[in-house]
Amino acid sequence: MEARRRSGFRRFFPTDKSLKGIIGGGITGGIEVCITFPTEYVKTQLQLDERSAHPIYKGPIDCVKKTVQTKGFFGLYRGLSILIYGSIPKSAFRFGTFETLKGYAVGPDGNLAPMWRLMCGLGAGLSEAVFAVTPMETVKVKFIHDQQLEKPKFKGFLHGLRTIVRTEGFKGLYQGVTATMAKQGSNQAIRFFVMETLKDW
Repeated sequence: MEARRRSGFRRFFPTDKSLKGIIGGGITGGIEVCITFPTEYVKTQLQLDERSAHPIYKGPIDCVKKTVQTKGFFGLYRGLSILIYGSIPKSAFRFGTFETLKGYAVGPDGNLAPMWRLMCGLGAGLSEAVFAVTPMETVKVKFIHDQQLEKPKFKGFLHGLRTIVRTEGFKGLYQGVTATMAKQGSNQAIRFFVMETLKDW
């Protein structure tokens, strides 16, 4: 029975690195977003401000100053939960998918051929784009914008997610999915190709 369970596990996760990739990727994603979120917040605010009829920010530094003055330092972390919910699964899917595909594609000598480095990276990028990046980016932008309203309608991440699905359907979570797949797929193909190639040096 134990052997059968292990056989079923190996069918989907051919090496122990698959599971390590999922766990390690998720932890890395959580740490990364906690450090970099203020820059993401400012970027989103400036993008929304550009579309406004009455822009209030003169640039990134002005956005930071006005946010801290009106909402305090932690105002730069409004909407952090959205990115944490998105970044952890994004990194988990990215590294987990890559290690899983690599387990199938690696040669008898333990090396991954250059073409497969690209293909496994492409698969990792497409995986994170479909299962994490596209829906979370959509929710993130809508949530941050909603928090600027006098009467926000989203009470939190899960409530915001349910509201979007209820009012727009699941397609409301997948705006721009094709472009995101192209972007993430090419990004990760190049990233993992370079990373795996550098390991040979």
